[in-house]
Amino acid sequence: MLLSISMGHRFVAAVPVMLVWLLASCDGSAPTDTYELSGRVTVLLETPGDDTNISGARITFTSDTLIATETVTDESGRYRMRVQTDHDFGQVRAEADGFSTHETTVYFDSPQRRIDIELRRLSGEP
Repeated sequence: MLLSISMGHRFVAAVPVMLVWLLASCDGSAPTDTYELSGRVTVLLETPGDDTNISGARITFTSDTLIATETVTDESGRYRMRVQTDHDFGQVRAEADGFSTHETTVYFDSPQRRIDIELRRLSGEP
């Protein structure tokens, strides 16, 4: 079905009604869902006796459509954040001084996801 748009006596355009409906109902943003993402960041054990918790690590969640949320781990290496995303997939990235950055994919198949991350010490770091 086409909708004719005219101004006065002049015919302007004929556009599909569905397109008019879509344009009228869009506010420019995609619908989003909110999820809880939590976990723990620890040292990848290379020698027994290492302190395994990494406090102050920066955790970033980035959806596949580039919506990002950040937090920092507490003294026990734990983090918790609420993320809003318009897609069920994304990347969780952990960064800390003296460690290699690690990134992993997260899939939200439930309202809460736990992603634990192990970071490897950079060579020469204590």
